[in-house]
Amino acid sequence: MKKEITERVAQLRQWMKKQGVEILVVPTMDAHNSEYVPARWQCRRWLTGFTGSAGTALLTADEALLWTDSRYWLQAEEQLRTTPFRLMRDGKEETVNEWLRRQQGRVGYLPDMMVKSLREELFAGVEAVALDADPFDLLWTDRPSFPLSPAERMPDELAGCTAADKLLRLQGWLEEQGREQVLLNDLSEIAWMLNLRGDDIPYNPFLISFLLVRREGRHTLFVHCEQVSAPIERYLKGLNVCIEPYDKAPRDLEGETPVAFWRARKTEAEQEGFRQAHLRDGVALVRFLRLIDEWGCAPWTEMRVDRELTALRACQPGFRGLSFETIAGYAHHGAIVHYEATQETDLALDRKGLLLLDSGAHYDCGTTDVTRTIPLGPLTDEECHAFTLVLKGHLQLQHAVFPAGTTGLQLDTLARLPLWRAGYDYGHGTGHGVGHRLGVHEGPTQFRKNCRHDTTLPLILGQTITDEPGVYVEGRFGIRHENTLLVVPAFENSFGTFWKLEPLTRCPYDRRGIVTEMLTPEERRWIDDYHALVRADLLPLLTEDADREWLRRATLPL
Repeated sequence: MKKEITERVAQLRQWMKKQGVEILVVPTMDAHNSEYVPARWQCRRWLTGFTGSAGTALLTADEALLWTDSRYWLQAEEQLRTTPFRLMRDGKEETVNEWLRRQQGRVGYLPDMMVKSLREELFAGVEAVALDADPFDLLWTDRPSFPLSPAERMPDELAGCTAADKLLRLQGWLEEQGREQVLLNDLSEIAWMLNLRGDDIPYNPFLISFLLVRREGRHTLFVHCEQVSAPIERYLKGLNVCIEPYDKAPRDLEGETPVAFWRARKTEAEQEGFRQAHLRDGVALVRFLRLIDEWGCAPWTEMRVDRELTALRACQPGFRGLSFETIAGYAHHGAIVHYEATQETDLALDRKGLLLLDSGAHYDCGTTDVTRTIPLGPLTDEECHAFTLVLKGHLQLQHAVFPAGTTGLQLDTLARLPLWRAGYDYGHGTGHGVGHRLGVHEGPTQFRKNCRHDTTLPLILGQTITDEPGVYVEGRFGIRHENTLLVVPAFENSFGTFWKLEPLTRCPYDRRGIVTEMLTPEERRWIDDYHALVRADLLPLLTEDADREWLRRATLPL
């Protein structure tokens, strides 16, 4: 692969020279700012060999650079080794924009891989041109074709709100704004607006499309027509939505809307769907944890962990696929925050150390995202110490009570304080929104220590959001504990309205990694109460005596 990367870089440089382009920018993006980019637009991955989900490549006649954030620094170092690409650590070194502003020469980009917001970020103060020709069509000889999954309707009873009501709400907003129309390009917003799902994006149930909403009520869905069956076309016609070819969308009409905020506040039906999805997920997780606890002579590897857990989830009612690629990092691989095992890196598990397992699924009624760090045998003192510190931070955030209007930036500190006191920290955010059978990573608000737009917005009542602090010691181990939470009312008094966080995830914490003496009496009670909840909810759903007995042991009081 490394030799192929060198050849691809050389071929692309030749193409750039013929086009009169001195600098080519290749981001990880499609025309919809999708987190998981369809295979056809994974040009940055094809060019660099780096498989992480975030990164921007930049190529000149004599330099090849790749920017990515701290989640992927270790992974990028490993995958870029012996390629022409040099790692640029986003947040630690100069940005793409800062680098470009120091250069001279014609900067080119491909419009199908650059939404307006990214263009504004990368090219502020830089003259950049959209290229008519696509070099990847020429050089990537086996480039995947356009995905064409069939459109599927999300039942109104699971969504809790009809598409007709959502469209009327957006029409009312247009009227308030004095606007005639708006083009939605965010696939999760389109899926939510129309109560439609698809399978065009890996791990995300979306249709690649644009939606033009008009104030007077005539709307257009720009999509490949073969993806729309006759029943779906009739459904859309009933919503005053007509079908037009995907490439006819007027992209200059893209604009910000309040849809992300509306979508974040889950309806009662969606909240109940989340609860049901996590019960099904909890059953699969308990069965898996017992299985790996009791392994015999057969070897286990990181990839087998993924296969076994996915198979157990697939047995659950309403399973609709994984919500992201499973992260199963054993020992030092656990320190790679978004590690994904491959045939080349697949580690065999041993009866010692830690396995970091971050995984999730889509069900017909909701989406899950959960991380558990699993001791496979004896642990070092540092591993136990860090395991408990991360759990303390996780619990402090999960049990927060806060006034309405509180931001993710304010609450993030709760999860980090136990770690900071011991001299630890982590580079990723502490929590992200979760979509209702939409994207597992959803805005508009997050738990994060950085002061940015998505952390300074108030949390939203009815929002689903994760709680996932961690510690990562390079070359040795990684630890993360994660539950998905729901923002719910707590109480009202003379000081105002207060909210709290309801844990939706149903999976025990592994008691073998906990140093009980490090916990306060309140934290011990929180763990015992959570385990009692998990036990009460999952025992009636487990059909095998061995699973039931394992769960009873795993949830004993500390």
